[in-house]
Amino acid sequence: MRKLSRIFIINSYMPKMLLAAFIGLVTGSVAIVFRLFLESISELTQRTFSGPVIFLAPALGGLVVGLLLFVIAKTPEAAGQGTDRSIYNFHHHGGALRNRVAPVKLLASSITLGSGGSAGYEGPVSQIGSGLASTICRFFKMTRSVRRQFGLAGMAAGLGSIFKAPLAGALTSVEILYREDFESSSFGTSIIASVVGFTVYTSVFGTAPAFNVPEFYFANGTELFCCAVLGLLCVPFSYLYVKCYYKVEDFFSAWKIPNWAKPAIGGLLCGAVAILIPQAMGGTWDYVESMTRLADPASAPSVLFLLGLVIAKILATSFTVGSGGAGGVFGPSLFLGGVIGAAFAVAIETVAPGTLSSPGAMALVGMGAFFAGSAKAPLAGVVMVCEMTGSYQLLPGIMIAAVMHVAFSRKWSIYRSQVLNKFSSPAHRLEMDPDLLRTIPVESVMQKSLVLELDSSRTICEAERDINAFNVEHPDSALVHSYPVFEKGCYIGILDWNLVLRNIVSTEGGKTVLLVADCVTYSPLLPASVDLHTAMKFMLKHSLSEVYVKNASGKILGILPSSTIMNTYDRVVRENIKH
Repeated sequence: MRKLSRIFIINSYMPKMLLAAFIGLVTGSVAIVFRLFLESISELTQRTFSGPVIFLAPALGGLVVGLLLFVIAKTPEAAGQGTDRSIYNFHHHGGALRNRVAPVKLLASSITLGSGGSAGYEGPVSQIGSGLASTICRFFKMTRSVRRQFGLAGMAAGLGSIFKAPLAGALTSVEILYREDFESSSFGTSIIASVVGFTVYTSVFGTAPAFNVPEFYFANGTELFCCAVLGLLCVPFSYLYVKCYYKVEDFFSAWKIPNWAKPAIGGLLCGAVAILIPQAMGGTWDYVESMTRLADPASAPSVLFLLGLVIAKILATSFTVGSGGAGGVFGPSLFLGGVIGAAFAVAIETVAPGTLSSPGAMALVGMGAFFAGSAKAPLAGVVMVCEMTGSYQLLPGIMIAAVMHVAFSRKWSIYRSQVLNKFSSPAHRLEMDPDLLRTIPVESVMQKSLVLELDSSRTICEAERDINAFNVEHPDSALVHSYPVFEKGCYIGILDWNLVLRNIVSTEGGKTVLLVADCVTYSPLLPASVDLHTAMKFMLKHSLSEVYVKNASGKILGILPSSTIMNTYDRVVRENIKH
């Protein structure tokens, strides 16, 4: 197997596309297994629990999941929401996941959702797809950058399959990593993987949209204005959703009880919420689908009930996933948006009958807007709802609502591991814009300070006394690790402490006899007139972490550490973002 893995070299366009297709094939097949597992456990739960006892099912499911994750499989990374875990792994671990994560997540998520826990499908399939891609990349011994790219492809394949939304799956995988950016280099492989995964999945479950909704059309500008207002109304509820989830997650994380017991307690609390409002239980879409068929507000649920359902769903999801149950928070965000949209439609039609030609359409608009704002993924949220429902005629309204929600909710996100943009991600820390570096002269950022120039004829013992005295007199220069050496006024290099230690051993008399001239390594000086891009190439060429800077006449003006280049670049980027 090791020899076979070395036959394939994944370093060009076509091999990457072929491997992305293979990842889509595997992930789509596993998505089929996941749905079959989920349906089987759901049926078992319905047969085993009846009447009021059904509300104890999430607690029992949470207990089984806790034992599986923390005692049997010992895979704590499969707990909680999978999408956020995948985002964190992309930024900090190069997309690497243990081989056991995918199968454990599949089983744990099936139990959590099948037993009635309030969670979404996207978290499990995202982490399962990323885990499968990580295993495949590990077999081919790929680099971290390539592994990250295929981790996103696995995520896209999982989302595109389970939601029957190939374009939205690809968009979500590259957009959800950042609040104000997207991973454009991975879009091609994500598209291939998502389409293949969708094809495999729909070969078993059909190509009909995931949501069975009526056909909608926008009649006039008034309805588009209502969509914008709905986007604004999503803002306080998404804030409540994010903050409530974080509070519950932090509480369970800090609670000093065995980790395996936490999902059971979360499931018990979810069941307690569902006793009051049963619609908050589980991750099905039946209730939201019924909201899309609203026609007469007189026969619709009251606005107060729908708002109560929103609160109940937020609590149930926070308890289920925040306690360590395996699931996602994307699915519940669609549910919340749909119910908020339905409540808005009922309110509008009660106050001003006939304003909306299709009140049920507001449920779909709310779904797209709520997910777009809470996850900071406007493109993915809009396209996801359109593909899941086949209601492309609603695209203008969903776009307006999504933009309004995102514009007024920039300070929070349901995914903690999201970063602002590529420059804020450890995965792209070394990717710099050379044009920006070329605009910054070395002289403007170097550390200008007095420099101790050592005489080559001095002994090492005398040089150490000179250095200590200089550092006491000039504390700003104490962080310098190398010192320039001059012979008869001419620069010959820097004092190499490794040579000092090596030569002391072989020199009789040690430091009192060994000369500075015997421990010099040549290191070129950097002209102050060059830019930071040239300086960085100069330092890489000569393997330097810091370099002395000279003026036109050869006089040393100061020193330029590599950290100064990085910090200056980061500061300028942040200033450009603010402006």
